[in-house]
Amino acid sequence: MRRLALCWAWIAVGCALAACTTTRGDDAERVGYRGRVASLLDAKCARCHAGGAPAGGWRADSYVHAIGCGESGRAATVGPDAPLVAALERGEHRGLLTPDERALLERWISLGAPGTTGGTHPPSFADPRSPDGHARMLRDRKYRPMIDATDRDACGRCHDGVAARPGNIAFAAPGATACTTCHDQPGGALACGTCHGSGDRAAPPRDPCFFPAATAKNDAHAAHTGASPSKAGGLPCGTCHPVPAAGELGPLHVNGSVEVWFDYALAGRLASFDPVTGACTGTCHERGGGRQTPSWREPPAAYTCTGCHRTPPDQHFPKPCSGCHAELDADGALVRTKLHINGQVDVGDGSMRCGACHGSGDDPWPTTGAHAAHARPKDAAPVACETCHVVPRAGVAHPVGGPAKVRLAGLALVDGARGVWDPSTRSCAGTWCHAGRGAVVPTPAWDASPAARACGACHALPPPPPHPESDACGSCHAGMTSTSVSPAARVTHIDGFVTRGSQ
Repeated sequence: MRRLALCWAWIAVGCALAACTTTRGDDAERVGYRGRVASLLDAKCARCHAGGAPAGGWRADSYVHAIGCGESGRAATVGPDAPLVAALERGEHRGLLTPDERALLERWISLGAPGTTGGTHPPSFADPRSPDGHARMLRDRKYRPMIDATDRDACGRCHDGVAARPGNIAFAAPGATACTTCHDQPGGALACGTCHGSGDRAAPPRDPCFFPAATAKNDAHAAHTGASPSKAGGLPCGTCHPVPAAGELGPLHVNGSVEVWFDYALAGRLASFDPVTGACTGTCHERGGGRQTPSWREPPAAYTCTGCHRTPPDQHFPKPCSGCHAELDADGALVRTKLHINGQVDVGDGSMRCGACHGSGDDPWPTTGAHAAHARPKDAAPVACETCHVVPRAGVAHPVGGPAKVRLAGLALVDGARGVWDPSTRSCAGTWCHAGRGAVVPTPAWDASPAARACGACHALPPPPPHPESDACGSCHAGMTSTSVSPAARVTHIDGFVTRGSQ
């Protein structure tokens, strides 16, 4: 206990010396939010400008809110004509501050509204707009100070509310602000909206108050992640991107690039993205309409009902649409968005689904044999039904009775593989997905044991030359070991390509 007390004593001395170093000189030259400005705003403004519904949409009860925007959409504290200064000229605020108080506030604004007067961090370390802000520092450091308690700059050495704290640090440093003071949404500083969106909104665009340039870009995030006249709810982020587990930041998630990896179940097995043109092909948009290859940079308003599919589609029954589709009226207008853009064609009330006969409810997969291993693999993305069977058009019944007809396609025939199905032994042979180089179980039976899907069953560990003689899989294949595949890497494992590094 005595040693711990001495440590804190030295920390206090260090903080005091740092404070002395940063506050020497003319006090009027150094004005930060913490201290006199915070006390002034709390005493004179917070009575009306605080809480969930503040007057004018502006809050004075924290630093980030005080430098934020009000209903005007303009930042509250930037420049000589800042809205905060202009508000003091209006009748209801005139005379609210004394000349000295107003001079203090205007001086603070003229300095760029810094959070502090200096010390351990730069004065604008808490300002999202500042080049010295902590968000930029963390991004440059791949967020290691947040998630690695052993990092030399680990935030948890001083601050509460951070993801990782050194084991020998029990309390926050005196005066150190808790991360959750500003990052108060579920997940704290590691909430998706901290970096991508704003507050509880996880997807871009970012907060227009602090990142006006980001909101000026004509991207289509809002059209995909939010409800619209064409769909009842937003698509999950995992439709287009690998998403790490909650509270984790995998190497591909903070590598400075945007990976577009489609969820084939909704986007389609042929879905691809061109980062140069920003165009998507083979996706849920490619349904016979007039704009089947959308660009990410096109305004969402450019798309109408006939952009993705014709009304009615080619070689389709004529109108009225409502004769079969409950989400449309007789003229083809959408009236029930819940059944629209949901990954399937709903006929009638949506009851004619694969799961009605094969699986259970919304689950289209039978429970026989190895169906579950293909539908919900532990270390790979789900295998599409059409890889092994001819799949009828959604909502249309197909012949029943007799043994299941197997026709291998897709993944089974990648790179010229000539996969065949033997109905007498109920086994597959020569498929790309099982008969890799050095495979232990190259000809799996439909009722084979779990050994048929273990690491090494489909290819040797390591594969024979020309593969390097090393089983350190993760050195070339991100997220892979000789015994496991990370959640982020599953989307590219057994997808028809050999994926190396973070590509």
